[in-house]
Amino acid sequence: MDNVYDYILALLKVAREENAEVTATKLQKIFFLLEKEEGVDLGLGFEPWLFGPYSKLLQDHINALIDLGTVDVEEEEVKDVVSGMTIGIKRKYVVTDNAKIANVKEDVIQFFKAWVTKSREEILTYVYRRYPDYTSFSVIRDKLTSSPP
Repeated sequence: MDNVYDYILALLKVAREENAEVTATKLQKIFFLLEKEEGVDLGLGFEPWLFGPYSKLLQDHINALIDLGTVDVEEEEVKDVVSGMTIGIKRKYVVTDNAKIANVKEDVIQFFKAWVTKSREEILTYVYRRYPDYTSFSVIRDKLTSSPP
C-alpha cells in the first residue's frame, strides 16, 4: 500500500482519537497543507477548484479505501436555509477498526493532530488567505477572504 493510503488512514485514526470529524473538504485542505507547509511530497497535484485546492488523485485514493471497506463514509444532506431544498451532500470519512496503518512519521501524526481538531471554517480561512492562487475558481472565496482574521 503506498504512502497516500497510509497517510489517509493515519489522519482518520487521529480524528477518531481526537473525536474530530473529517469531511471531504477538510481532508483535501489538510493534505494540501501537509504538502505545502510540511514539505511532504505525496505527488497529489493540487489544483484550484470550487472550494479551494483540490486533488483528484487524493479523492481517488479515499474512494479506493471506501471500496476496500477500510474507510466508511457517512453522508448528510445540506439544505438551503431559506427554501429547505437539498443543495449538497456533506461526506464524513471514518476509519474502520480493521484498518492497518504503517509508515507514517511521528511529525506527520502531530501535524494531523494540530489540524484535525480545527473547524472546517478555520482551515478554509487559513488556506484561502495564505494560498490565494488556489482559490481562483472558488465559489466561497469572497465569503472567506472578506471578513477580518
